[in-house]
Amino acid sequence: MVEEKIELVALDYHGTLSFRKKSNIWSVSSDVVETLLKARKYGIKLAIVTSGSGKTVPGNIRSLSDILAFENGTVFIYNGKCLMYKPKEWNKIRELFLGLQDYVDIIRNVNRLVIAPKNSGKDLALKRIKEMLNIKGKVLALGDGENDVALLREADIGVAPANAVEEVKKVADYVCDKANGECVKEVIENIISHNGIFYFLNVK
Repeated sequence: MVEEKIELVALDYHGTLSFRKKSNIWSVSSDVVETLLKARKYGIKLAIVTSGSGKTVPGNIRSLSDILAFENGTVFIYNGKCLMYKPKEWNKIRELFLGLQDYVDIIRNVNRLVIAPKNSGKDLALKRIKEMLNIKGKVLALGDGENDVALLREADIGVAPANAVEEVKKVADYVCDKANGECVKEVIENIISHNGIFYFLNVK
């Protein structure tokens, strides 16, 4: 039986693809950007899945992504268009201060809480991405924070960088010994060098 190739790599942005500089700015190193370019040339589709807003991902990274999911999978950028899921729920959140539990999920993410409409999340974002891109092959996802646990579980293969929290490492199929973008670089180079298959030895 021929193993399915990785068709889509889904990436968390903050703490996975990017690293935090001393100036408190998130950045992606130039060699990691080059690796993303290699992935695109090889035919691997890329998706950025972040709980942050569109402003948090720089233009050069946005241009390398086939699709972007912001705000925990409630806003998508695809083919130059902005698609919003659950806009009515966002309006309710802005208007209501009491009874929030009826309308929102509160999700831990490293050192902060993310408030999002009920039944949103990176796992649902990935499901929508697979539908939009008509993904038939395998999906590999990388993430470092608590809100990435669902993302990794939804993917065929889940990878945690060395800097990931323990909750993520526990559900990951592979824990990289490198952090942030260096982990992303290692994973993509691994896929390309093994003809589209992610090959790893420390299977849990």
